[in-house]
Amino acid sequence: DFTDIDDKIINKAFKENKSIQELSSIYIESYTRDLNALNVKKPSLEPKASEHLDAMVGMIETLLEKNFAYRVSNGDIYLDTSKDKDYGSLSVHNSSVEFSRIGLVQEKRLEQDFVLWKSYKGDNDVGFDSPLGKGRPGWHIECSSMVFETLALANTPYQIDIHAGGTDLLFPHHENEACQTRCAFGVEIAKYWMHNGFVNINNEKMSKSLGNSFFIK
Repeated sequence: DFTDIDDKIINKAFKENKSIQELSSIYIESYTRDLNALNVKKPSLEPKASEHLDAMVGMIETLLEKNFAYRVSNGDIYLDTSKDKDYGSLSVHNSSVEFSRIGLVQEKRLEQDFVLWKSYKGDNDVGFDSPLGKGRPGWHIECSSMVFETLALANTPYQIDIHAGGTDLLFPHHENEACQTRCAFGVEIAKYWMHNGFVNINNEKMSKSLGNSFFIK
């Protein structure tokens, strides 16, 4: 999927005086050209977060109705991870320090509670009108709701067979995807998880931020 609603995208779009759709399309088109140049077969589905807002809002409404989510005074909505007994089971991320009620910020009940909906904050922000109020979805809910709307299997204890990604996404992203899917739908998001490692250059992770990446063009 293409996560075309994101804090980094929003910030970069404002700096370049573009809409998030304009900025995202530049990178999506570049990615598509690269795949074609490498003769890589395109996936059957390439959902964009911006095209599935109704599914995201609906999933958040379900979490609120089931009392798995709560709203704070600035309008943001968080998932209450204490309501999911299996939270942390995927990544085995269960440090007593990280799961304690310390360092609470922005009225979060637990430090690991994660945002589902970010209310519109005015200038230099992006917001969409919805039954939840004007705002935008959090990163984690985007992926789970797109899986549910485009790929979910019916009458199974999981929504898809295999969910893959980098080891850097295991926590918190994949852990949070799994959590909110269990809470909303009572099933696991995936039967199997696959996590790939990093490419290292001179004993450092290859990344754009370190300036040690190699590009195909």
